[in-house]
Amino acid sequence: MTNPAVESAKEAQKRVDACLDEGRNFRLEAGAGAGKTYSLVEALKKLINERGRDLQRAGQKVACITYTEVAREEIAQEIEQHPVILVETIHAFCWGFMSRFQKDLRALVAGMEDKQDKIAEAGGIADQVVEYQLGFFGIDEKRITLHHDDVPRFMAQLLGKPKFRSLFAATYPVIFVDEYQDTDPHFMAALAEHFLATGTGPRIGFFGDHWQTIYRSDYSLADYPSLEPIDKGSNFRSVPAVVNVLNALRPELMQAVKDPDAKGEARFFHANSYTGERTNSSSSKNDTPPEVSRDFMAKLTERLKEDGWDLSSEKTKILMLTHNAIAAERGYPTIAKAYRYNDSFAKKEDPLIAFLVDTVEPMCRAFTEKRFGDMFKILGSRPELSAHEDKVAWATDMAALADARANGSIGDVVDLLKGTGRPRLPDRIVRREQELAAAGNGAELPRSLQEHGLVREAPYQELVRLAEFIEGQTPFATQHSVKGAEFDNVIVVLGGGWNHYNWPQLLELLSTGAITAKNEKSYYRARNLFYVAVSRPKRKLAVLATQTLSPTALQSAEKLFGAGNVVALTL
Repeated sequence: MTNPAVESAKEAQKRVDACLDEGRNFRLEAGAGAGKTYSLVEALKKLINERGRDLQRAGQKVACITYTEVAREEIAQEIEQHPVILVETIHAFCWGFMSRFQKDLRALVAGMEDKQDKIAEAGGIADQVVEYQLGFFGIDEKRITLHHDDVPRFMAQLLGKPKFRSLFAATYPVIFVDEYQDTDPHFMAALAEHFLATGTGPRIGFFGDHWQTIYRSDYSLADYPSLEPIDKGSNFRSVPAVVNVLNALRPELMQAVKDPDAKGEARFFHANSYTGERTNSSSSKNDTPPEVSRDFMAKLTERLKEDGWDLSSEKTKILMLTHNAIAAERGYPTIAKAYRYNDSFAKKEDPLIAFLVDTVEPMCRAFTEKRFGDMFKILGSRPELSAHEDKVAWATDMAALADARANGSIGDVVDLLKGTGRPRLPDRIVRREQELAAAGNGAELPRSLQEHGLVREAPYQELVRLAEFIEGQTPFATQHSVKGAEFDNVIVVLGGGWNHYNWPQLLELLSTGAITAKNEKSYYRARNLFYVAVSRPKRKLAVLATQTLSPTALQSAEKLFGAGNVVALTL
């Protein structure tokens, strides 16, 4: 059986190989599911086989710069940690190159206009050691610590100096940038200005997909004629029904499927039948009210189940726009509201949430299931239980904890643990509790303390449901969080809740093409996130739009999914 995806991939790889042979810069544009990392690894293997010994003798390396640690590990394993290939994240790569130039780094710090007050408070810049460890800026008489954002920006500034460019090019004759669309714009601009525009320095290969830029505006590489564009028109992930949607959405990068006969589906459902009052907030226009949205979601899942979908969390992901939407669906709205300015709670970046999810909940489960060895393992030490009263005390405290979990608030659980120490509260949480108590009523609190105070009021059972979400025991995820992932089946919910995304407008603009300076930014932001979301499934895709769709927007849906696959849901 012919495999069109393989044939297309081979053609793209030939063009990459030709660029490497002829010393030309290139940009490989690989759509979702195209196997971008495979192309990058094959290019690295070619360099190892053909130039590895020469590079070693010259003391040079090929630099492969990744966006995430996960990608770094994957690529490094594929090339078996070969010594002539340096695979690092952007921050590790930049710091590894520039950390030895302490005098120059101190000069760059001295030029930071927004840090002059802190520099003055520390007594100025003398001979402090510049470090990058913790990811935030700090300065005292002995050391200067850099913020995450300072590292690629300083690297870009150093590359503006001829001596550093010369050393950089001599050290790394070839550079690959993975996920170029997400790479720091200062660093990208430096590569473009000093190497692409001049035709000097290292040969550079960019691998990525500008349609999957969802966190910032990507750095445009279109203005550099020395950069050869290579499209990889393959899709090794999805069945034809899903790829047809992607191709209709993005006709300039048509993808060939792995198996033209593979069965699957892609359907678009909408809630235009709802005639009641709709939302009209700044973040949610013309959407069904939350309770009605949940009814439509229930209607959709019921229908999909009847159609043979496996809706288990192992087989199907439900992608929603915001954590607030998931919180409303899963039953932890008070917690989400407490962290309304960020999603630190969902990422376990808040120390209280992390402690409750990672320590308290596993301990309670172990106690309930009488896995006492596991319980004490989580605790970190086995207490002395030589006397009967010791066992009684433990049982009493754990029973009190179980009651507080079932009937109390998060604050009730925290207060109980202050007294029992089973488990002991981390010092960071104790300090927050003390700071909150010392502040008193009416005091203007830092945001972290405000969040701490508000989350204390949430019913503890909300934390139980949040833990289920964090631990992947539910099918729900945000659309932003699944970039790079794939699932058997995917349901994408297009609704309100975030004023950065206007789904009805996106669908209209896909039909009209009436993109203006006013709507351009929001259009590309929504388009890219939509593309990321609908390209995750391997077999089955369902999209549910709960906001009112105009006839023009519905025409776009029909063009993407086919008229027979656009369905009006009714309650």
